[in-house]
Amino acid sequence: MDAFRVHEQLIQDYRSFTEGFVEIQDQRIRQHVEQQAAQGAQWPPPWLALNPAFAPGGRIDELVAGGLLHPECERIFRPKRTVEDTGEVPITLHRHQRDAVEVARTGSSYVLTTGTGSGKSLAYIAPIVDRVLREGSGAGIKAVVVYPMNALANSQREELAKFLTHGYGEGDEPVTFARYTGQEDDETRRQILSHPPDILLTNYVMLELMLTRPEERRSLVRAAEGLRFLVLDELHTYRGRQGADVAMLVRRVRESCQAHDTLQCIGTSATMASGDTQAEQRVEVARVASQIFGTTVAAEHVITETLVRATTTRAPDPTSLRQAVRARGDAESDDPVLKAGFDALRADPLASWVEDTFGITQEPSTGTLIRRTPTTVERAAATLAELAGVAKDNCAIAIRATLLAGSRTMNPLTGRPLFAFRLHQFLSKGGTVFTTLEPDGSRPIESEFQVELPGERRLFPLAFCRECGQEYLMARRQLRDGHDAVFTARHALRPADDHDGYLFVSDDHEWPVDPIAESRLPATWIAQTSSGSQVVPARRDDVPRRYRVRPDATGAPAGGATPPTVWSRRGSRERSASACAAVSPTRRCAATSSASS
Repeated sequence: MDAFRVHEQLIQDYRSFTEGFVEIQDQRIRQHVEQQAAQGAQWPPPWLALNPAFAPGGRIDELVAGGLLHPECERIFRPKRTVEDTGEVPITLHRHQRDAVEVARTGSSYVLTTGTGSGKSLAYIAPIVDRVLREGSGAGIKAVVVYPMNALANSQREELAKFLTHGYGEGDEPVTFARYTGQEDDETRRQILSHPPDILLTNYVMLELMLTRPEERRSLVRAAEGLRFLVLDELHTYRGRQGADVAMLVRRVRESCQAHDTLQCIGTSATMASGDTQAEQRVEVARVASQIFGTTVAAEHVITETLVRATTTRAPDPTSLRQAVRARGDAESDDPVLKAGFDALRADPLASWVEDTFGITQEPSTGTLIRRTPTTVERAAATLAELAGVAKDNCAIAIRATLLAGSRTMNPLTGRPLFAFRLHQFLSKGGTVFTTLEPDGSRPIESEFQVELPGERRLFPLAFCRECGQEYLMARRQLRDGHDAVFTARHALRPADDHDGYLFVSDDHEWPVDPIAESRLPATWIAQTSSGSQVVPARRDDVPRRYRVRPDATGAPAGGATPPTVWSRRGSRERSASACAAVSPTRRCAATSSASS
């Protein structure tokens, strides 16, 4: 898969989606909005994070041979694609996953704080499965895994099925598990209550209910007596009042399950504490986890990731980088290095530069390899262009080509790609266009709001007719002495009361003194009487009013002065027709929408 092409298509689809809501009639405003879109105002360049390579911790069969895991784990923890697939080779653990297995065997509570894509789930699933296998399945609930969102519980259930269901016949699963989050139907719920699983996946709200509902207490809580594991996934989400609630819940679980001497608490988190060094972060994470778990978590039991470099060339010189950039050509390049295999690509100087730029760096005080803060391809390309003396655009193409080649080139020993990267794209709903009360052809058009521009020129946000694209200034009117008025910017699209409305300024479509005579009002607003055409009583307050308004937004009724500024009180979809009629007697405005820029 080409992640960059997927991203490009995503932006194109989102741009088409957002632009479909607003049709802008004014050419200058339309060009401004199009220019903002072309510059990526709603979709800035994505941040790119490279998953670093982790130090190996040994294959599952090696841990079995060393007595760290039950022999059945060798059959369980294998890559399996289908229910019938028994897997070929046991998976290889990362160093931090092995560290977690070793700490778990001591019975101590621990926290795994490693980055995204580091396999945190396996760091607690493997110890739990090992304990169930050693003590025997079907002897009650041995582990409760708590997720902050049901989506995470659903995902984990699918992953557990690949290990504990695939490769085994129905009813022959070595370890049982079930999700109990409130999404289950009655039959599934009764099955779980009557036959509690070894591993229960839930959320903290449902765990609270298990402790209070009589039926769950009789079944699940009783089955969890002597509970061995309580896992809080995404531990960093429990903070403030919610963190206090969860901390009290952990203590109640320990009490209800009579697990004071048996319970081992485990937490996982990608980001949980800040600090100058990993050692300082461990101390802070241990302090917070101890408060939540109600038991001591030692700093040495806060497990962090151990990183290694995937590439072999260090500190490539500018000449070799320049040659590599020119050799890439483009993302579809035939540069033989990109297709020469794992060993050739990991020795490539540009691949090494990419890993150091997007993936890893050294902790200044200790020299420990840590993850690098994500950056954009555009920023990295500018740095590479200055270093190698090559055009920025060529550098950007070469960087993307190298990343894609690395994602497709697999390590023959681990089966993992040389590079695994993610694009983080931020999308905004769109901004607002602002302008002043000056004439159409000379008024400024702004994307950043401020109260006024130099010269006491008030700025107002614009709204647009969804049918014809006519623009209106969103305003609130404050009357003075019953006649003069001051207008202020209104930022909520929906009018709140009769003081909210819209201002219409036009050089060539002036609102007439007598809109009835010039057929500028909707037909539904007009009634024929013995004295001629009249506005129906229910619509008299909605007829647009002519004002002579200065750029500082102060004004007075315009009378016959031209060109006037028109005030329209539009509190409903039908009322909006009157203001749009100011443009043309044949136009009818269905609704208004704010502009995206």
